[in-house]
Amino acid sequence: MTRTTTFHARLLRRDAQPQTVTVRAPSDSPPRTLRRAAGGGGLLTFDVYALVDADGWPNEATYSYVESVSRSAADADI
Repeated sequence: MTRTTTFHARLLRRDAQPQTVTVRAPSDSPPRTLRRAAGGGGLLTFDVYALVDADGWPNEATYSYVESVSRSAADADI
């Protein structure tokens, strides 16, 4: 049975201080990627992070920044 897990995600990004955020995951294993809201101004912008270390799971996991993606609020989900 899958359960919802709350854990601390450490977000790593070049030229920025590491951040730790609390995340809910609908799984018994850490998500492979995380998307975090990162903007505004008519665009939906998300920073995408990839899992790099899950040794502390289910309490914590570490993610590294991959890219930022944007789309307008009017775009349909694909």
